[in-house]
Amino acid sequence: MRGRLWAIVPLLAATAALPIPAAAAGFGPIELVSTSAAEQAGEALTPVLAADGRYLAFRGTVGGLRGVFRKDLETGAVEPVATGSVNEKTAPGTDASAPSISADGRYVSFTTKTPLDEADDAQPSSSDVYVADMSASPPTYELASALDGSSQGLTYESAGGSVASGRVALSADGREVVFVTTATSDLTSGPGGSTEGEPTPAGQVVLRDLETMQTTLVSAERDPESEAMTQLPVPGGAVVEVLSLSLLRGAALSADGTTVAWLGTNLQDQTALLPGESAAIAAEDGASPFPYVEPLWRRVADGTGAPTRRIVGGDPSAPFGDLTSRNTELNGAEGWLGVAGVDGVPQLSADGRTVALIGNPSNASNVFVADMSSGLSRAEAVRQLTAEIPIRPTEPERTINQEPYVQLNGHIFDLAISADGSRIALATARQRFPLAPPNLIGSPPATLGLVELYLIDLEGETLQRVTHGIGAEGEASLAPTGTGQGGAGAGAPSFGAGGRLIAFSSTASNLVEGDGNEASDAFTVEDLTTPAPPGGSSISPAPPGHARRPRWRLVLSAFSLPDGDVRLVTTVPAAGTLRARAGAAPGSASTSARRLAAASVHASGSGPVALVLTLPHRYRRLAHSREGVYATTAVSFHAAGGRVLHGRLEVRFRAHRRRHRGSR
Repeated sequence: MRGRLWAIVPLLAATAALPIPAAAAGFGPIELVSTSAAEQAGEALTPVLAADGRYLAFRGTVGGLRGVFRKDLETGAVEPVATGSVNEKTAPGTDASAPSISADGRYVSFTTKTPLDEADDAQPSSSDVYVADMSASPPTYELASALDGSSQGLTYESAGGSVASGRVALSADGREVVFVTTATSDLTSGPGGSTEGEPTPAGQVVLRDLETMQTTLVSAERDPESEAMTQLPVPGGAVVEVLSLSLLRGAALSADGTTVAWLGTNLQDQTALLPGESAAIAAEDGASPFPYVEPLWRRVADGTGAPTRRIVGGDPSAPFGDLTSRNTELNGAEGWLGVAGVDGVPQLSADGRTVALIGNPSNASNVFVADMSSGLSRAEAVRQLTAEIPIRPTEPERTINQEPYVQLNGHIFDLAISADGSRIALATARQRFPLAPPNLIGSPPATLGLVELYLIDLEGETLQRVTHGIGAEGEASLAPTGTGQGGAGAGAPSFGAGGRLIAFSSTASNLVEGDGNEASDAFTVEDLTTPAPPGGSSISPAPPGHARRPRWRLVLSAFSLPDGDVRLVTTVPAAGTLRARAGAAPGSASTSARRLAAASVHASGSGPVALVLTLPHRYRRLAHSREGVYATTAVSFHAAGGRVLHGRLEVRFRAHRRRHRGSR
């Protein structure tokens, strides 16, 4: 991603042949997997796939039990990991939640208040993190939220305890677990601890090695004078708990156990800031009921001296600039903290070098991907993958439940990244994706339904809807009693089997036949477009006299040029005349204009043809505004033989400066 002009290439690819069904032509059938041999689960949430694709863990209700289960996708067997009777609301084990699973499915981590190891867990009322070994029957449990060098669990001074984030807390080998403390504890206050005699503040990020019994403080305080990392906890807490949003921000661990990422607060105590940013943070925290937060990253494999790094900020050329130049409305509840229902925990590739995250530095949450390799500025390393369409200031204020807003700017609620960092699954009800590449292929839902699952392929630069109803081709996901928004629908995506298999939960009732529980279920779907591993191959020659005929379709793409024009590149199947006309897109400030730009060109034969769309003088100033001008472009191709093809795509007229590789 070094030097990529990620912020200035808005386009949508389209084809003018028969439209690709939204039923995701590259995907196999959706399968309901939250079932046992006897019944469909009453409910299934937060599914997580083992890397080998055989096992799936989820929280739900099966056979009169509630808690965390593991399913063998080959045999269909469902085993309780930590469960209790549904007939008793407070039965031990019923609160087990947030599962993560090892690569081979043997180990499952989770959070519970049930003292599964009574000798070491001395506070039955506190929540703690456990790891179950499923090779034994019944499973054996090991307390992960324990003191350094001991099996004794942490002791907390008030209600709370330790929690782990679902899907991302356990290393591939099941040896390491990352968790967050939610109450003042004795994590570092014991003899020989970094704060001996002084309790450890809540909100710390902690890593536990189950083999060595080593408990490491990840969210260490940074000495502002020496600029070195200490072994002291962050005084005010490293992560934020927002009770009004019903969200606790946890932490993610890379599959190889080398890297931890979290949504951090009190940045001035954790990482290096630009001059003036500490004061800017203090001012924003004082003016907002929500603290300033930003995603942080630390490579723990590099030892106690490894710095905590910012993922999206840290230099003046960062995509969002420095804090001193930001408007306060871009932060707080509308910043990287996000809104209720959005899972803001950063997601890590297997080696921790690639980070996918949901951020909200404007008016709607969007997807970003960052390359944490050393030597890159944040402008070079961070790429925005989705964007919202500006709403006209004259229009009434929109909310998340209003259909026009959801179609244009609906929030992205959850995401996952594949082990190799090349694929991102995201959950959103949004139907318009103006920022491209990635190019939207297939079709969005014909009508607005629930939150859908989409897949971004960074290598192929494509974005495609994964979930689809079993009714009419391209049908939106629907709830049992009708449509809905605001987070209902798909969520909790997880990759397995080399990124080919995707698990997710959904409340939709029309993804498979016979879904009758009217609740959330766990599903899997296979991506059939994933290329097979490289190997030997041969291609036989074409038959004598055989001439390959080009496919009768248009392939469209477009790019913003530095002067605000748009270059349209179209692959045509034959000689003919190509015409393009751009009209204002919905939500644009120029919707009163029926035509913004037009151009035509003659193609002498099949292949790519380029033309440039230029705004009239009266609209040129809009191209130099911050948002530019979004437009829907209608393209027609008249072949020499009289055949006609049509296509449509969205473009953005926006002037910009060229960024050169290595610039700051």
